[in-house]
Amino acid sequence: MDYEKIPDIMQEELIYISRQFANMFGFPVRLYNKNELIFFHSTANLIADPVSLCFDEIVRKHEQISYYVYESAFYYGIVNCGQYKFVTGPVSELRLSDHEFNRLGFILGIENNDIPLFTSSMKSLSGIHLDTLIQAIILYNFSVNKTMYNISDIRIKSVEQNNISTDIKENEISGIGESLFMNNSRSYAIERDMIKKVMNGDVEGLIDGATKIPSVSSGNLAPHLLRHNKNFFIKLETIMARTAIEAGLDVDEVFSIEEMYIRKCESLCNIDRIKNLQYHMIVDYADRVKKLKQYNGQNSKMVTEISRYIRSHISEPIKTSDIADHFGKSRGGITTEFKKQTGMNLSDFIKLKKIQEAQELLYETNKSLVLISDYLGFSSQSHFTRVFKEITGITPKEYRDKNHIGK
Repeated sequence: MDYEKIPDIMQEELIYISRQFANMFGFPVRLYNKNELIFFHSTANLIADPVSLCFDEIVRKHEQISYYVYESAFYYGIVNCGQYKFVTGPVSELRLSDHEFNRLGFILGIENNDIPLFTSSMKSLSGIHLDTLIQAIILYNFSVNKTMYNISDIRIKSVEQNNISTDIKENEISGIGESLFMNNSRSYAIERDMIKKVMNGDVEGLIDGATKIPSVSSGNLAPHLLRHNKNFFIKLETIMARTAIEAGLDVDEVFSIEEMYIRKCESLCNIDRIKNLQYHMIVDYADRVKKLKQYNGQNSKMVTEISRYIRSHISEPIKTSDIADHFGKSRGGITTEFKKQTGMNLSDFIKLKKIQEAQELLYETNKSLVLISDYLGFSSQSHFTRVFKEITGITPKEYRDKNHIGK
C-alpha cells in the first residue's frame, strides 16, 4: 500500500467518525495506523477482542473497502484510508448458541469465570446480514475516502460472473462419458451404505468397510488435487451431518461438530491427512449415533433437553442436582427416570458429554490438557484424565497423539 497517499482527513476525525459508527450500528470498531491499534470502541463489554484470531488475514486486505468471513460464522468490515485501516465486527446473521460463544472465549484464552460475561456481551452485538454490514461500511468509506460504491461493487464481480458463464458453457460442451456414469452409480451405492451405517450407529460395519470409503467417486470438484479433496470432504461431511441429525442427534451439536471438521480440513495441506480426517469424521458420527441409541433409545424429550442443558453448561462442574433444579424436579426423581429411559446413570451421562467435548477440543485446538480440564469444570487434570480414560479407554494425551491434526 502507498502510505504517502493519505486522504485529507485528520486522525482525530477518523477516530470521531469511527466512534459515531460504533454507537450508530452497535458494532465494535478498531482503527489502525500502519497496522498498530490506535483506537477501539464497542458498545458491548468485550473482555477479549475476537479480531485477534484473524487479524493476520485482515491485514492482507488492501482494497479500499472489503470484508472478511471468519470460520463461516462472523463477518468483519474493512475500510482502508491511506495508512489507516478501519475494522468493524464481528457480526453474524446466524443465531449462535451459548456453547459456541463459550468455546470462542476459551480459544481466546479468557478465564473460565469471565467466559459467561464474554458470551453475554457477544450475544448483545447486532445480528445482521452481510449485505447490511457492507452498506454500513460503504457509508463509512464515503465519509473518509469520499468515494462512492454500491453494494454490487463489493459483492458482485463482473469478471467472476463472466468466468462462471464461460466455465459452465465449456463443461456443457465437454459432456460426460458412460464410464463415469457407471462409476457414479457404484459410488452412490457406497454412499448410501455409509449413510445407512451412520444412521444405525454401525461403527463396526464402517470400520470393516473402511476400504470402500476412498472408492466413492468425487467427480471433478476442483482443478487442483488438494482443493478437490477438500471439496469432497466438505460434501461428504455435509451428508454425514444431515444423516446424524435425521438419526436423532441434537441439531446444535451436529452443526458445531460440522464446523469443527470443516475448519480442520481447511487447515490441512496434505491429502493423506485429509483422507484420515475424513475416515475419522464418518466413524465419529456413527459412534455418536450409536451412543445416542444406547442411552436414548426412546428418543425421549427429557433426555434431549438434558443433553442441551449439559452442552450449554459444559464449562461448569455440573451436578445431577443442578439439572433437577433446572427442570423443577427432585434429584431422585430425575435420576430414576433418566436411568429408566436410558439404562445409564445421569452422572455418567454428564461425564460422557464432557468427554465428547474434550475430544473436539483435543482435535480442534492446541490448548493444553490443563486448560481443557479447567474449561470443562473438572476438579483437576488427574480427575479429567481418569474420566477420559474411563470413557474412551485411552488418556487425553494418547488421544491427541493419535488423532490430533495440527493447524
